[in-house]
Amino acid sequence: MRVDNSRPKKKVGADLIIPVLASLYAIYYVASVWDFPPEAQRSGIFLASLLLFLTSLFLIRTVVRVVQNRLEWEFASVLGPREGRDRRLGFFLLIIGYLLIVQWGGFTLTTFLFLLFGSMLAGLTPFRKAVLFAGVSSLGGWLFFIVILGTRFPRGPFEKFVTWATQSWM
Repeated sequence: MRVDNSRPKKKVGADLIIPVLASLYAIYYVASVWDFPPEAQRSGIFLASLLLFLTSLFLIRTVVRVVQNRLEWEFASVLGPREGRDRRLGFFLLIIGYLLIVQWGGFTLTTFLFLLFGSMLAGLTPFRKAVLFAGVSSLGGWLFFIVILGTRFPRGPFEKFVTWATQSWM
């Protein structure tokens, strides 16, 4: 079988992100429901097995096409164009920071800081606009998720202060 070399080969690498992450999540899910009732275990194992099977087929097909020289490995596209990599790295670090700080800082304060720094990183000017956006959004999130819906998000200094202030009024 001859391969047509006149067309550029499709580059793969970024195409593997979703299948690989989905497989890792499936494994995590099965491990997390291990102590649950047998019905949850069976459904989790069935769905994870199906996902891992389909992902394996996709990966095998991709490797075969690379070996046949029909595809080319290329992972630089995962990072995107060079000119925006610094900002993407900044957003990635913001997300990691959010995940590390939210347990101590609480939902509202941590969300405020994330949105403030994210807005500034995205180029929102002037500074007071970024503060206003972050403040309104984080307070709206607090009001909707914590006050109205009663979601059990991490409680931090802001939530503790509001609880103390409202209890001292009553």
